[in-house]
Amino acid sequence: MSDLLELRLEHEQPALDGLITFDGRVVESFGFNDVRSVRLPVGLLEGVSVSFKSGMLAQPHINFQGGKGTMGYNRAIEPPDEQQPEVENFVAAVNDAIQEQA
Repeated sequence: MSDLLELRLEHEQPALDGLITFDGRVVESFGFNDVRSVRLPVGLLEGVSVSFKSGMLAQPHINFQGGKGTMGYNRAIEPPDEQQPEVENFVAAVNDAIQEQA
């Protein structure tokens, strides 16, 4: 993969907007009202999943499952329904890259 994928996740409160990018080798997360960015090389990930469930005991999120001694990363998200396929495609692209490195 040579193209940069960008997943822009806007929030009703602009301070909670975020951007997750993937260049084929590294996932990076920026924003989300966090003071730091997060870099996740696919070689240190076992898989990525997304959940759109919300309610009293559930919040939509993307989970980057760590492996090889890493803890991974979990990012709460609130995408509109029409953006869910874009999120799923992003997750699939990262999972494909993880499988290629395995």
